[in-house]
Amino acid sequence: MSITTTSSLGDTLPTIIEEARHTENFLEVASKLVWVINKKLHSGLTTNLPYWGTATATGLTEGVDMSNPQTMVDTNVPITPAEVGAQILITDKVVRDNQEDVIRAAGVILGNAMVVKRENDLLTLIASATTTLGGASTTLTLGIIAASQALLSGNAIASGGPAPKPYVFIHHPFALLDIVDVFTPLVAVAGTPLAAAGAAGSLADDYLRNYWVGRIFGMNVYESGNFTIASTGVKGGVFASGRGGGLVLVTAKEWDIKPDPDPSLRATELNIVGEYGVAVYLAGWIVGTHADVTTPG
Repeated sequence: MSITTTSSLGDTLPTIIEEARHTENFLEVASKLVWVINKKLHSGLTTNLPYWGTATATGLTEGVDMSNPQTMVDTNVPITPAEVGAQILITDKVVRDNQEDVIRAAGVILGNAMVVKRENDLLTLIASATTTLGGASTTLTLGIIAASQALLSGNAIASGGPAPKPYVFIHHPFALLDIVDVFTPLVAVAGTPLAAAGAAGSLADDYLRNYWVGRIFGMNVYESGNFTIASTGVKGGVFASGRGGGLVLVTAKEWDIKPDPDPSLRATELNIVGEYGVAVYLAGWIVGTHADVTTPG
């Protein structure tokens, strides 16, 4: 059993705990971009999100009755939320020595853990896209991003039809660096974006000043360090965002922290628990962009 004792927090005991620096976590991004559903209490275990198939129209002959009725078919996307949680055990002595500020510090740590877990769960779903462009050793390019946007707009009717807008593009910061490099080469060459830097509305000028790729091909661009980096690179992507979009987050219970004292152990359990589920609504409304994310150097 792992318990936070005085030796565990020895570096912070002499000072007020607010001055101890927490490990920085990446901001919550993906959960603000997807289709968010708050599941009602006592509404069963599963949230069902069906989508309808299509019908086929045919030419008619005057005076001849139609004899080819179409069948309405739906496909269900079931999402069953599950509990997610984390725990920290803190001895009473630690609390006394730190004037209980350590409880608040532990709350921040637990909350960050939940954010990272949920973000990673959502970002992992991008790999389920019907189409993925690029590859593990592929440098992310504007062409890949443009093609992804076109694939969503031209998604076949049989696969759900054109993805509803707005679209968003999200990837790891190391992959987005390659896009910044496209607009800001070290040497300005005639006809390149950097050559136009300084002009009103110049993309290169904005990137040079702010290191920020905010919008490409009509899509907002987001970065997240919560992607899992593997030897196979990272699969970011473009997807239909918001209500009715390609990715879904169903929340049955917002997370909260409940202290549970243990008198014989002379400690307090801090338990954080939430309940949610994530799912792909339509894989054709997501396009993966597989790219190399080698650490810059």
